[in-house]
Amino acid sequence: MAYNSSHTGVQIDDAIDKTQLMPELKGERTTYANLPASPTTGDVYLVTTATAGYPAGFYRYSGSAWVFMGREAAPVDSVNTQTGAVVLDADDIDDTSTTNKFTNAADISRLSAVEAGADVTDTANVQAAGALMDSEVDADIKTLSLPANTTISAFGASLVDDADAATARTTLGVDAAGTDNSTDVTLAGTGTYISIAGQVITVDPITESDISDLGTYLTAESDTLDSVTGRGATTTNAITVGSIDINGEIVELAVNTTSVTGSTSLDPANGTIQRLTFSGNVTFTDSLANGESITLHIDDGTAYTATWPTMEWVGGSAPTLDTTNETIIVIWKVNSTLYGMASGVSS
Repeated sequence: MAYNSSHTGVQIDDAIDKTQLMPELKGERTTYANLPASPTTGDVYLVTTATAGYPAGFYRYSGSAWVFMGREAAPVDSVNTQTGAVVLDADDIDDTSTTNKFTNAADISRLSAVEAGADVTDTANVQAAGALMDSEVDADIKTLSLPANTTISAFGASLVDDADAATARTTLGVDAAGTDNSTDVTLAGTGTYISIAGQVITVDPITESDISDLGTYLTAESDTLDSVTGRGATTTNAITVGSIDINGEIVELAVNTTSVTGSTSLDPANGTIQRLTFSGNVTFTDSLANGESITLHIDDGTAYTATWPTMEWVGGSAPTLDTTNETIIVIWKVNSTLYGMASGVSS
């Protein structure tokens, strides 16, 4: 750097060329931030210490800003982390930024695993790769010829791949007996006592509606019920006949119910003769149809209260239940009116 002399070299910056005088060096500053705040155009200072964005070197004031002019070339400290008399070889080249090379680190790693004089046709190497030697393939397989357009469908591949018979049956949609399960079995005819869902058959109780000719049996046996019950046509529904001749006993359903309390139905379906032992206050409800009757034997030894449904009593009022013996009461219904009568007290 010359001072106040004619400069005949190349252009130094945009403000100085070889036709101008070299500006005068005003002095040094430690950092760019320490340069004068109000310099004169053409002033030059040497900044000795680089800071972020501002390297060390010569700066000239252009009239509006400090312009970096350059610096003396610094000596090389190291090459690829090596110092002194440095000798570089191929290993000093970074694989990641070099494309024109014979091998990289990954290639070298793979090649190092290959045995010396490796033979790719060696039996051990072939089997280790999961392949078969020619000598291991049956001659019939070698001569097997398939049509050019033969393909294996997804279904066929799945069947071939099934591990056992049970899995294969599932793929084929058949059961152990080989029966096709793809189409559900259906019922023919009428009646609801047999129903089917898939391969499950359910047998339900047989009702009158399931026997289309039930009336034929009842008409043919209108004179007596002996042969009807003999045919196995027992039913809980009412049977209407003109007259019945009974040549034997009538057995009614008699039940004995203990711990009776709360709401209790007067229902002949529970027995036409009912013995009831109270364990608390009882409220009776009406479940009788016209023509039905019940005989009650009530044991009310603790003087609980009995509340009756709307009904008419022979004698004008409901009886008072005896607390020592059983009170006998007959209940019946005629023309939708419920009647009751106390027959007495058993002793």
